[in-house]
Amino acid sequence: MSVFQGGAGLTRRGFLIGTGGLAAAAALTACGSGDDKPAAAASGPWEFTDDRNQKAARDQRPSRVVAYASSAAALWDYGVRPIGVFGPQKTADGAKEIQAGNIDLNAVTSIGNAWDDFSMEKFAALKPDLVVTGLTGTKPTDLWVLKDDLGPKVQAIAPIVALSEYKVTLPKVIERYEQLAVALGGDANSDAIKKGKDDFQKASDDLKAAIKSKPGLKVLVVSSDKDNLYVCKPEFFADLAYYRDLGLDIINGAGTDDYFETLSWEQAGKYPADLILSDSRTFALSRQQLAAIPTWAQLPAVKASQLADWSTEPRFNPVLAAPVIQKLADVVKGARTDITA
Repeated sequence: MSVFQGGAGLTRRGFLIGTGGLAAAAALTACGSGDDKPAAAASGPWEFTDDRNQKAARDQRPSRVVAYASSAAALWDYGVRPIGVFGPQKTADGAKEIQAGNIDLNAVTSIGNAWDDFSMEKFAALKPDLVVTGLTGTKPTDLWVLKDDLGPKVQAIAPIVALSEYKVTLPKVIERYEQLAVALGGDANSDAIKKGKDDFQKASDDLKAAIKSKPGLKVLVVSSDKDNLYVCKPEFFADLAYYRDLGLDIINGAGTDDYFETLSWEQAGKYPADLILSDSRTFALSRQQLAAIPTWAQLPAVKASQLADWSTEPRFNPVLAAPVIQKLADVVKGARTDITA
């Protein structure tokens, strides 16, 4: 069955800011269901109901879209090209951020390059007719970047569409971005998207088979800073929730906080694991920095070199997601299962 047939505390954003700026294939019901035809025409009334159950409506299909970086990247490969982007796009050394995907950053206006950086002046000057961002919690105001009083100010200029990344598996998020892309005139049947879907399916099948071939493999997914180790809770991350659906035994952090359990470095050995996936972003500790922490260095998986990168920012279309899944499949294929035995 194809994946593309048609499913308070330390928040993820709070964690990111605090660290320096910081079952089988689930169904994608829209794909292949007839909803993937390009939108008929740019003229006439347009509307789209987002994951807050709020309806964005315009007199005609929006053509001047401003989007959060991950959202813009998700839409880009469908041929929907936002004119403005906010959120992390470039690293401190000028390289493209992972979550910017295939966006041509020279072809868009940056409205801000960080979680707390959003220029209302640049935004208004673009005369946008739609804003797209991610929904990170249960409240309608739990939006990437557009927090507190910024959201209403943006909404006064252009309607906001927010698609949920909160406790939803990766295929479902991809499904919703495809629906939005098609509504905005994008093409879900382009050669690039078709190949992306094939690659996504193959990578998912490969990962599922790799997991099945490694019974007992226990995986710990973490991020870090100089003070703490953060143990991920897979249900809150679209990619990890999907990997778990495919059978990967990901250790679940404890406590009531969303996204992570926070451990001191003295507690680093709380969860024995055969394989550790660690946050690969520049503002998390590097492998070299982690190696200098004694409690980390003594972890059985670390001593056995059973480490791999976790590509923390998910990619919300099949073109971007497929290579990430395939890389994890290759990691699982090479993993030992006897570290915690």
